Amino acid sequence: METVQGIPMHCHCGYNTIVLTSKTRQIQEEGFFCCETSASPGHLFKWVDEANSEELALLKDKQVRLDQDLLQLKQELLDMKKDIGELQVLECIRSKV
Repeated sequence: METVQGIPMHCHCGYNTIVLTSKTRQIQEEGFFCCETSASPGHLFKWVDEANSEELALLKDKQVRLDQDLLQLKQELLDMKKDIGELQVLECIRSKV
């Protein structure tokens, strides 16, 4: 059975997940994700706090990748603008010959 990172939308069986509240925990009531059709072993169970922490970590990683991609695209744009400038100079020289 594969482990789902972040907020699970579907159980391993393919059905959607739902959020229920555990009232058996001693500290406080806590939400958990589970399969909408079965609570038997082999179906999804995950604490909401755990899922939220994983989801935030996934989003942070994605943000880092997007920031890196943006920097790369900005550099490529600068390089293209430089190339265009050089081509314009060459075209100007060529048109005068």
